[in-house]
Amino acid sequence: MQSLEIEGLNKLSEDLNDILKELPEKRRDLHERIADVLKAEVDTQITQSGLNDSHGRIRQWQESVVGSGGGYAAVRPVKGITGANSPGAITNYLENGHRIRQPSGKNPNYRPRIKKPYVDGFHFYKSARNTVESKAIAVAEDFVQEIKQKLEG
Repeated sequence: MQSLEIEGLNKLSEDLNDILKELPEKRRDLHERIADVLKAEVDTQITQSGLNDSHGRIRQWQESVVGSGGGYAAVRPVKGITGANSPGAITNYLENGHRIRQPSGKNPNYRPRIKKPYVDGFHFYKSARNTVESKAIAVAEDFVQEIKQKLEG
């Protein structure tokens, strides 16, 4: 009987099975690395946006998050506090801007100093979204190289 055997195919199959068993952990590891890159980029954009965050409070309010299954990475304001003065609300006001309330005085001689109805946002999340893609791709490429080295030996 004739047969065709390729040496090393069984070894490749075993290596692939080992990697597939470790894949959920590896996927979580990849997304944790990406989350660190995202957080660093958001912190950089907060600093570069012109926002006066000399004590670092706004940067402290941002946290990197990895999904419970390890399937995504994100940066968002810390959870736990709600309301108009919560970290999430203040981050939203700073990111997108907010309305300026009208004066409540009824004095006919009052002339408001504020001449515009809306405060412009700093858009640090938007800026980070535009610049972080290449950094995330570099992290993913390093991850692929690690898997490749593991397969090769």
